[in-house]
Amino acid sequence: MSIESASFISGLVTANPPGTDAIAEGDNHIRLIKTVLKASLPNANAAINGIHTGASAPSSTSAGQLWFDTSGNLIKIRNEADSGWIILLASEGARLLEVTHNIPSASSYLRSATYVDSVQTITHTALSTSSTLYITYNGFIQYAFNFDAGSASAYMRLSNSSGTLIAGTTDDIQCLYVDDVDHSANPTWDNTVGVSRTWKVTSGNRPTPDSGTTYTFDIWTKCSPVADGGTTWQNGTMTCLEIEE
Repeated sequence: MSIESASFISGLVTANPPGTDAIAEGDNHIRLIKTVLKASLPNANAAINGIHTGASAPSSTSAGQLWFDTSGNLIKIRNEADSGWIILLASEGARLLEVTHNIPSASSYLRSATYVDSVQTITHTALSTSSTLYITYNGFIQYAFNFDAGSASAYMRLSNSSGTLIAGTTDDIQCLYVDDVDHSANPTWDNTVGVSRTWKVTSGNRPTPDSGTTYTFDIWTKCSPVADGGTTWQNGTMTCLEIEE
């Protein structure tokens, strides 16, 4: 009799049994097939939908294994070391499709009453034409002041690479305000403030793509009055989350 020793499906030998084996030996092969099927699919206690489905993780795991965790409606994949699970996406509601991150260069000293490029930028290649993009900026503005006018402000807006305001977003966002109250004896100051802002860009309000579905988002800035100071954008980070809502 020719019967292999196998624990899982990969160990089965398709050439067995040979035609020379006695028919009476067929039950050994049938039992072997049942054994390896139950070992390879240990949690197949219902119709199989292609991945392990249930509120509890499978008892037998391997790298790259998929699991639909019904306790949180999450699709997970086993990590390369077979030591934990990575959440791929939520099966219901909003789904995270893609994340882009950039650390922009610090800008030079900007002193303009009209919008100029702060050099804070991010480029994102979208995976879907119907998704929503969430653009987040976190960083610092250094503002140098000469308080002849009593107060000074800095503004920002989310723009395309040409400086045009992204449709559906707020213009003239005041990101810094300083008022010279009883400090006329010290008219020149340098101030640094943190800035954090998230913009929602729907699919219909995306800028004209540079190529295919690749979009560039810039932060443009202006200050008022220009006679009393200017801005330097520095230590910033930008993130784009692409969400299917």
